[in-house]
Amino acid sequence: MIRRTLGYAAAVLVTGYLFLMYDTPALSAALVLEILYPFVSVACLHNMSARLTAGIGKVPAMGEKNQKIRVKLWVNNTSRIWNGKYELRVKIGGRNSGQMMVKKMSGMLEPGRKKALPFYFTSEYCGSMEVALVGMKIFDFFGMFYRTIPVADKAYVGIMPRTGLMPLEITRRTREFLADADEYSVEKSGDDPAEIYQVREYRPWDSVHDIHWKLTAKEDALMVKEYSFPLGCVVLVWMEYPKKAQSSEGFSKMLESAASLCMTLVEEKCIHMAAWFEEKNMRIVKWKVSSEETVHGLLWRMLDMEPYTDDSMRKACYEDAFRGEHFSSIVNIDGQGGITVNGEKQELLQL
Repeated sequence: MIRRTLGYAAAVLVTGYLFLMYDTPALSAALVLEILYPFVSVACLHNMSARLTAGIGKVPAMGEKNQKIRVKLWVNNTSRIWNGKYELRVKIGGRNSGQMMVKKMSGMLEPGRKKALPFYFTSEYCGSMEVALVGMKIFDFFGMFYRTIPVADKAYVGIMPRTGLMPLEITRRTREFLADADEYSVEKSGDDPAEIYQVREYRPWDSVHDIHWKLTAKEDALMVKEYSFPLGCVVLVWMEYPKKAQSSEGFSKMLESAASLCMTLVEEKCIHMAAWFEEKNMRIVKWKVSSEETVHGLLWRMLDMEPYTDDSMRKACYEDAFRGEHFSSIVNIDGQGGITVNGEKQELLQL
């Protein structure tokens, strides 16, 4: 704006100099118009700043990495006289990233019209993408002067990772690991006396302690109780996401690793728990994963993850959240997507 003002002032001075040198009617008219134009421009811009509005319209809730995502902006001109010449400024970037791409869109809108302005963007990383309309410039008749109007409109697009399978071996120790739960299997028996799976006839290898004496007396045959198998979380998938060395690329890799690991565990019918530290609420977020639907729900929830800075608070919350809980294996996924099992890095994951 300063350059435009200085350039216009220089043009007025040149016209004034020519007027003094030649004193012609044409130069007189030009000089008068050049002197009056800034005042008319200010009045026009003041009027249009109240008549021209803009915002973010339809935005998809989610998208995929490296695929085009369509965002629609809108501009509305309520003036009955003036055409609205504008330039919109949009910033696009990851929610936890300091790098933002700036996109400018300009045009002219007739009086009493509303216009949709679609545009496309792609993201090479997974995560929550922020689309922010941060400002709008309104220009006068000839585009010489403008006025910047602050706009604060935001929308978010979740860039979801693809859920593929990874090489993984579930050991017998994990298969038979008993974890506390409120749900029990309807497909196999277990050793949890809190719930009875079924009552059947006695077999030679059955324990005498498992005989159901009341039914035995009623049926006139030895009947045995089979206990239930609890459907608890036998594996803990811990997301380690510190602020140090945090990046959009690293967070994207962490999401992809979590997606592949959790989907593979679901395919292996291994119920597990995903968890991470949420610093702003000073708590551990826990998410039970037992189906494909819960995997997608987990990934959607992880898009809102924020890196933590207080490691001592993280340790205290972790100890408090998992006090008395036991897992067959603890899988750690760091902020760069690296995976360790019980503190060790493995070529082929064995849980």
